This record gives sequence, C-alpha cells and structure tokens, in this order.
Amino acid sequence: MKRACIEPGCPNLTTATRCTPHQKAYKQRRYRASPHYQGDYDARAKVVRDTAERCWLCGEGPRADDPWTADHVYPGQPDSPLAPAHRSCNSRRGNRG
Repeated sequence: MKRACIEPGCPNLTTATRCTPHQKAYKQRRYRASPHYQGDYDARAKVVRDTAERCWLCGEGPRADDPWTADHVYPGQPDSPLAPAHRSCNSRRGNRG
C-alpha cells in the first residue's frame, strides 16, 4: 500500500517511510551523525528484518501496524549484534541496555 513520504511538503507516494530521494538524504545525514550505522549496518539490518519472526524485546510475532527494526543488542556499540524488534518496542527501549 502506497502512502505519502513523511518529509514535509513531499508529494511522492512510497511503500516505505520516505521516498527514494529523501531516504538517500536521510541516510547521509544519519551516517554523518552516528557511527552506529556505518560499515555493513544496512546489509546486516536487512537480513535481521527480512528473517524476523519474534521481537527479542516483547517476544511477540509480526504486527500489521508495527514494522520490524534491527535493534543493537548492546546500545552505543556500533559493532553490536542486531536483533529483530518491533519499531514501538525498539523506540520504548531507547539507548538503555
């Protein structure tokens, strides 16, 4: 299902959160700001999200309105193992270990 890009004023429709041009710009900003998302993070995170069956934080399966994220098991460590988590669970946890 396509929806509007979340960037203010963007008329593009996308199946992701941001349209392709805005996603690219977002990644560039994020990578400059934080070492957590450098190196092979994108490839590792994609594998985690694509193979997710259970959230490692709450133990529940997929939710229609809560997509999978790749959560750093040890916050603050860029080379930390990644585990699948619902976006809401990952946000709630924040940078706490």
